[in-house]
Amino acid sequence: MKITKERLHAIIVEEITKSDRSEIERMIKKELKAMVEDEVAKAIKSKGIKDDIGDISKKILKYKQRYLKHSRVRRLDQ
Repeated sequence: MKITKERLHAIIVEEITKSDRSEIERMIKKELKAMVEDEVAKAIKSKGIKDDIGDISKKILKYKQRYLKHSRVRRLDQ
């Protein structure tokens, strides 16, 4: 007996209940979250990312220092 693709799809859809679907979705979300966390952890450990984070942090600190310096000057002028 040969089953067509469409009939197989119909059988599978019939057999999956709403609770099964939600369970499958939970499993997929959990697995995806774990995969993303692993990839992010690997990326953060790489030298290039560390250098980028360092450069961004330096720029933020420089901007903050300039802002504080200018805001003090404005307060003294007033």
